[in-house]
Amino acid sequence: MSMLVNTTFRTVVRRTCRSSRPIISCQRILPAATTNETMMIQRRHASSTSSETTSSSSRSLSVASEEVTKFSSMAGTWWDSRQNPLVGMNPIRVQYMVELLGQQRQQQQQHHPKKTNATGSQNTTNESIMTASSELSPLQGLRALDVGCGGGLLSESLARLGASVTSVDPSIDVARAAMEHSRHDKRTSTIDYRGGISVEDLAHEIMSLQNDSDNNNNNALLFDVVCILEVIEHATDPHSLIEAAASLLKRPTDEDPGGILFVSTINRTAKSFAIAIVGAEHVTRMVPVGTHSWDTFRSPQEVQVIVEAASSSPGLVQVDVCGMVIKPPFLDMSWRLDPNDTDVNWIGAYQHKKV
Repeated sequence: MSMLVNTTFRTVVRRTCRSSRPIISCQRILPAATTNETMMIQRRHASSTSSETTSSSSRSLSVASEEVTKFSSMAGTWWDSRQNPLVGMNPIRVQYMVELLGQQRQQQQQHHPKKTNATGSQNTTNESIMTASSELSPLQGLRALDVGCGGGLLSESLARLGASVTSVDPSIDVARAAMEHSRHDKRTSTIDYRGGISVEDLAHEIMSLQNDSDNNNNNALLFDVVCILEVIEHATDPHSLIEAAASLLKRPTDEDPGGILFVSTINRTAKSFAIAIVGAEHVTRMVPVGTHSWDTFRSPQEVQVIVEAASSSPGLVQVDVCGMVIKPPFLDMSWRLDPNDTDVNWIGAYQHKKV
């Protein structure tokens, strides 16, 4: 049963990371934005007063207008594996996240074991069924936030694996393309896309809701999973980005292990310059020239310092770091996880300290 479950799990992860439709340019299928669509994507963000607009702008510290413009121009080709390396990378990002979240749940169950039945033993048949079900939808019951969601690659995978997903991106065009792509599958049509806002804006909004709520459960509006994948290298203020994300992460309690923050980016090494900039931008032209700046790449140690400095009390700690390595000959953009090679792409996990 265990071998069958493990095989099923990896198959499910691979399938959820693929587009359910042929890869086509979204520019060919997207009509001009209607007023209702634009209002839907921008809901709870637009303000009728200049004072609120100024306040909102001051909260969007990590967003650069030139980056928004750059990625808005890619909205129509986000799901094209020939023009976006993240399509090939996405399955191993999701695999890493699901496995780490699974380990967290197992540890929680060990600390809070299930009660036995009247005969003094657990129902192994029901346990097996529940295990198989959880492997098919391993994120069922979890709230996930995708920061800088782009065209929805990660958001759709998380939704297909059972999570309730909220996705924010400062680009309205990209968020609209993501919404259009996800609406054709009932598992992904419920994703809450929030275009035109930053994670700082969302953090301010949720903080306001918490202050207005009579609910004493501070975790109620927060997230089990917060993802900042391939975003921090494009942020003007990584500290503000991480601090806002950390404020949206569930705190650990006796009954809840708390949320996990996932950050992935590119290390600042000679090897990353050769592969991510020279190779990807100038040789293969897999991504447009100018997509990345080597100076904004960050090592796992640098991100750990940012996380520890930016997070509010009781603070975040690093749980794990793993490299993401592209397999030669590079043409099919296939990737693998390697904990011993973080020279180029890497992903890390962080969570609040237990008090």
